Amino acid sequence: MKYSRLDAIFRGAMDEIQTQLALLHDKGWSDAAISDELGVSSVTVFRWKNGSRRPENHRSVLLMLRMLGKKKRIPKKRRTFKKAGVRD
Repeated sequence: MKYSRLDAIFRGAMDEIQTQLALLHDKGWSDAAISDELGVSSVTVFRWKNGSRRPENHRSVLLMLRMLGKKKRIPKKRRTFKKAGVRD
């Protein structure tokens, strides 16, 4: 019984996270922009969106997603990559 209650709580949290991610995408946010703001990989955001993974700290993630939804502007992509074959 105890596990089924916890599973229901996590399932509800995942539904809410997926809803928040969908709202952000509707506002123009990309997985990369969301992941940059949360400090996680874009693959992680993709897995949350698909429901194949759930964050251990789902309450914090949900709070951060709600805060991102309140931002007026979507930040530009901040990632920088080293070019292959270029030496210093």
